[in-house]
Amino acid sequence: MIKKLTLCSVIYALFFLAACSDDEISNDDLIRQAIDSAVLAAENRNHDDLALLIDETYRDHKGIGKPQLINQLRAYFFMHKNIHLFTKVDDVVFNEGQSKAAVTLYVAMAGNVIADASALTGLRARIYKFKLQFVKQETWLLTQAKWQRSSFKEMVKVKY
Repeated sequence: MIKKLTLCSVIYALFFLAACSDDEISNDDLIRQAIDSAVLAAENRNHDDLALLIDETYRDHKGIGKPQLINQLRAYFFMHKNIHLFTKVDDVVFNEGQSKAAVTLYVAMAGNVIADASALTGLRARIYKFKLQFVKQETWLLTQAKWQRSSFKEMVKVKY
């Protein structure tokens, strides 16, 4: 149970790299760039960079706050030397004047490189669906997360 909780905690924490505001780049693009940057930080097992992306008020659907999440990241990175992620953003919805965003994200995790979605069938990858909430302050920060197990079939339906 703890291993599963830690795994899930790592996953949703991985997708939140702050992005500076730029009038020429849309907020949708900034969120997607942030996710890509967070994936890179996670694959490099850099919990310090990921911690910068989480709001102090963060809570997940199980009541985990930022300090516990950071501790879980440290433990997960210690136990897993190879982390490879494949992500697909299903939906980004902005509200409150583009200062908040709800993101639906599919993530496949494996110990081997995941070149594309078709490679998932041959790997023992775990696939999760995340419902994430971000707030834009100086950067985009994660404020809430909820996840559930998903499937290859659901993930490949995503257009992006």
